[in-house]
Parts: sequence; structure tokens; C-alpha cells
Amino acid sequence: MLITVLIVLAILLFLYPFVIYPVFLRVFAGTRGARNASTPALEDLPAAALVICALNEEKVIRQKMENCLRLVYPKEKLRIVVISDGSTDATAPIVREYAACGIQLIEQPARRGKIANLNAVLPSCTEDILVLSDANVLYHPEALIRLAARFADPTVGCVSGKVILTDSAPELDAPTSGYYSIEWLLQEKTSRVYSMVGADGAMYALRRSLFQPCPDDTIVEDFVIPMNVIRQGRRTVFESQAIGWERGPASLAEEFRRKVRIAAGCTQALLRGNAWPVGAPPRFWFIFLSHKFLRWISPFVGLLILLLSSLSFEQWTSQAVACGFLLLSALALLRIVTGWNHKLVSAPFYFLFGQAALAWGMLKGLAGQQTVLWAKENR
Repeated sequence: MLITVLIVLAILLFLYPFVIYPVFLRVFAGTRGARNASTPALEDLPAAALVICALNEEKVIRQKMENCLRLVYPKEKLRIVVISDGSTDATAPIVREYAACGIQLIEQPARRGKIANLNAVLPSCTEDILVLSDANVLYHPEALIRLAARFADPTVGCVSGKVILTDSAPELDAPTSGYYSIEWLLQEKTSRVYSMVGADGAMYALRRSLFQPCPDDTIVEDFVIPMNVIRQGRRTVFESQAIGWERGPASLAEEFRRKVRIAAGCTQALLRGNAWPVGAPPRFWFIFLSHKFLRWISPFVGLLILLLSSLSFEQWTSQAVACGFLLLSALALLRIVTGWNHKLVSAPFYFLFGQAALAWGMLKGLAGQQTVLWAKENR
């Protein structure tokens, strides 16, 4: 009887961040804190620095520079800085061509990693708002306006944009699209309740006064930097009208490495203590534990459920668990063998794929085996 109760409790704990919490949040948040989007007057916008980290981006950097020059923002209030992180291709020479347009190049002779470059450059910025971008992300012309407008609210310290993935691998297109649709909804709702957790590293902005340097080996700076903002009493919010486009993962292997890296980085931050929302109000602790922490540990909760079930297989709950797991695995295997992209098989496959990557990433994070230097995809 005790094992049955433990199994039921573990199942609820496993389902909570994926099923129960989203439903609860949708009902609880409702239209709380909803605001009407408005375009601010250009003269009222704060001074901003758009900082772009680039590593061997010769295939896209010219397009990125042209995209930056088309941004709707007062030229006298916007400074564009490109940091070449030890690039060995034509990235730096291409950026130099835009010096006459006011684009500043900082060329690092050796590769250091994104956060080391941000630590070196951001403290010297004088602009009120820092916008951090990847080199392969193209912004809607009004993206910066939409990000900057949110800082009219003094409680806001960081704003995350909406980056849409394009040209993903066919087997990832539908599941990633569904995942991000749900994730954007949760980010919007948590922004209304109090604050979202983390930001999209491809497009986010923060008040310069709130930036705190992280250790140079920080793996997921787009989680730690926004968390530092929250620890200082400000909020991180989602701006759905600040839109960008980024090429999605070209293969399952690339997506797996990405997920492993994120999980390892979050584990690193938990161990160091800079992932915990110290000083945040209880409602944000609720968001953090529900939206992130319980997701992170879900693979291990799942393994606990399977272990408890194996110890009491005569119980109907254990048999139901086994049947459910076998069905989920069979559908995922069918997706692998046949390549069928129907959501009936792609959803179980993507879920188990994500759980495996999360578990492996957390183990790498615990062992300190994940490098801060990410694997550059040559595409």
C-alpha cells in the first residue's frame, strides 16, 4: 500500500510541471497584468547598445549587419557593437566594412566564450539599455522599440523577445513548433503573475545598472544574467511583439547537444547558487519551482516511478505505469523506424528525446564535464 501511494505521488510530481502547472497558470493568470501594446514616441526611447557575439559567422554576418541598419530606432540613441570571439574566417573583415555606418568591431584574438566577452565589454557601456543578440538572428525592424518600451515600467529589469525557429530538420519542425507555442504562452502568463525565468539568449535586453558579471565559464548566461536581475528585485518579462527569426536545428544530433548544454548549464548554476531566486517574492519561487526546477528533475522522478513499480509489480498501479511507459516507448520507436511525422508518434518521441537529453545534461553538469565553448555548427 505504501509503495502504491509513493507511486501515485511520484506520478503527480512528474506530471505537475508538464500538465498540472500549465493548466493552473492559465486559469490563475487569466488577463492579470495584461497591457495594451503601444508604440512609444522615438524621442522617448532610452539610449541602447546592441551587443552581438559572433564566432565564424561569415555566412550570415553581412545579412545581420544589414538587418541591424534597418532597425527602427533613433540612430543617435543606438550603438551597435560586434564582438568577434577569435573568429578565423572572414567575420571580422566583413564587419569592418560597416565601420562607416557606425558599427563598432571588437576583435578578440583568441576564443574565450560568450560570457567572457560580455563580462569584458558590457561594464564599459554607457547606454541605459543593453540588448544582447546572437549573430545568426534577424530582428523585425521594430524589435528594439518593443523591447525598450517595456522599460517604461520601473519594475521591469529584463525583457525577452520572441525568436521563431525556421528551417528546422523535418523531424523536429512540428514538435519544436508545438513546444515553443506552449513555452511562449507560459512565459507570457508568468510575466503577468510576476516574472518569467531566464530569457532567450538570441534576443533579450536589460538595464545596464542591473548587469552583474558572471564567472567566465558560465554555460547558460541567458539564465544566470536574468536571474541576477530578479535577485535585485526587478522582473524579467516576455515581449511577444519583439520578434526575431533564427535557423533551427538541422539534425536530431544538433538538437540533442543543445538540450544537453542547457541542462548542464542549469545544473552548474544550481550548484553554484546563482540559479536560486534569493530574495524574490513567494509567487516567483512558485514559478521557478513549477516551471523550471521540477522539469529539470523530471527524468529522475520518472526513473523513481519505474523503480518503485518494479518493486511492486503485482499492484495495478505498477502494471499501469509499465503499460504506459511501454506504449510511449513503442510510439517513439515507431517514429524512429518509420519516420512518420504524425503527432501521435512525434510527440512521444520528442518528449522522451528531451528527457534523455535533460538527464544526460544534468549528469554532465554534476560532473563538471560541459565546456563553456559551444560546438559551432558549420551551416
